[in-house]
Amino acid sequence: MEQHTTKRQFESPLATGAAALVLSFIAAMLIWPAWSLTVKAIYQNLAAAGLAAADPKTAGNLIGSVARGTFFWTVINSWIWLTLVMGNHGKSAVATRQPWTGIRYTLIAFCAGAVGFLVLISFLGIWWKPFSLAVMFTPGSAAEAHLALEAWEASNFYALAVIIAQIPLVSLFQKWPFAGKGEKPFESWATLALGTAVTFIAWMALIVPSWMKLAIGEEQVVTAPLGGWPAFAAFCQAYVIFAIMPVEGGELYPMKFFAKKQPFMGIAGFIIALAAGFLLPPAIKAVIVPLNLVPGLPADVAVASLELSVIVFMLAWHHLFDDYPNAQLVPGTAARILCRMAAWFGGGTLYGIVWLKSFKLIPYGANDLGMGVPPLGVLAGQFALLMTLLLLNTFFDKWPLVRTAPEPAASRAAVPGGNPAEQGNC
Repeated sequence: MEQHTTKRQFESPLATGAAALVLSFIAAMLIWPAWSLTVKAIYQNLAAAGLAAADPKTAGNLIGSVARGTFFWTVINSWIWLTLVMGNHGKSAVATRQPWTGIRYTLIAFCAGAVGFLVLISFLGIWWKPFSLAVMFTPGSAAEAHLALEAWEASNFYALAVIIAQIPLVSLFQKWPFAGKGEKPFESWATLALGTAVTFIAWMALIVPSWMKLAIGEEQVVTAPLGGWPAFAAFCQAYVIFAIMPVEGGELYPMKFFAKKQPFMGIAGFIIALAAGFLLPPAIKAVIVPLNLVPGLPADVAVASLELSVIVFMLAWHHLFDDYPNAQLVPGTAARILCRMAAWFGGGTLYGIVWLKSFKLIPYGANDLGMGVPPLGVLAGQFALLMTLLLLNTFFDKWPLVRTAPEPAASRAAVPGGNPAEQGNC
């Protein structure tokens, strides 16, 4: 077996994490304008007739929605499928050195997201006119442009359904009931299949009614969950905090307080996450409304943004800072988790306030750079940084801050006792 040596630019995990966070921020600042302007140019050619017929506001919203949607499907959804569910299966099957491994797997992720979109959405589009790929990609009139906008908005947030439905199958239920029932690819594929079914139900039940105005005559036939999208988004972010906490440095707590085996541990975690979804937003809202952090921004949107900031910081702490402090630094489990929680909620809140005050100045927030960059906005904008740091760790193994290379054969032979590979120690 080939042995590898790892070289770190910084010895301290805190220094590595800070450098990786800065690198992720710079990359997100560059990637989103390039991505969105490319998508904008392509879509303006594909949908020229519909965009010209629609009013300027609808045309602009449609272009922005397409730019966001392509990002959500090919980056967010695909990362959850490949990394969380599939465990990065096949990542190093061809290339074993960075950055080539990361580039190859990123391209695979893009393709997986595109295929997922084409299969799931085009299937629905057989019977739902707005979801017809012809309407979504090549609207030919103002009416079709309006339909395309609603379809893109609803399909974009399939990503939210993936987050709230598929992630818990891994984070809370640990791939139960498939875990340990077969080879690793089997349990992953089975979990992905179950997750897709659950996600599609959640999307149709929660997301589609939030965006599509369905009516029979004058009678509205759907009601937006929790009264509207901002309140629902705030519920979802609070729910996600506690849905991912057990596996993002929480060492299976808090659900482990109530059960030690599946599915009871997962059920306990799910109930905790649901309770957080209902209880946290009103509590946060009571605190921030008097502060009026962003005048004119709905209170529920500000709440959802602050909660999302905690999620970003929690994931950054896990992926870039390696769940600092580790067991060697803080042997006590309770003390160790409490230290991490202080970082998640303290750092996340500070970051959240800075984001609310600055997102209009940031290219992946709401700054069009004078070039007409489609905005991600106060909520979706945070995913640009989040996904960049996640890909940096899971696809690129923190390259170039951490470099792994094959150990020279001469160095192995110089070790007393000969080549370790020949001793059966590989």
